Amino acid sequence: MYVSISHHYCKPGMVDTARERMDKNSAGMTSEPGFLYRYRIERADRPMVLSAFTAWRDETAYDAYRNKRFGAGSGHDPKVTPYEKVETEAYTVHATFGNVPV
Repeated sequence: MYVSISHHYCKPGMVDTARERMDKNSAGMTSEPGFLYRYRIERADRPMVLSAFTAWRDETAYDAYRNKRFGAGSGHDPKVTPYEKVETEAYTVHATFGNVPV
């Protein structure tokens, strides 16, 4: 399994718009090959930051989605966004504990 954690730093006054956009994009991921699940997570002490924890079958599926979503010809325009910036980290899962999907 491969996971990404993305932190979306919202522009002032854009948190609700950012939530809607993130949820719409998350719903669209459900039909992507290799997509497993995604959680939108928030911290009370960082109200301008929305984060997402996303799981993929493997790194290949993650890369294919990223290339489709953000690559050349995708139509993605980084200037039209409710976010100041987005930081993403990605990890390969090597061990799981508890009642979790793998």
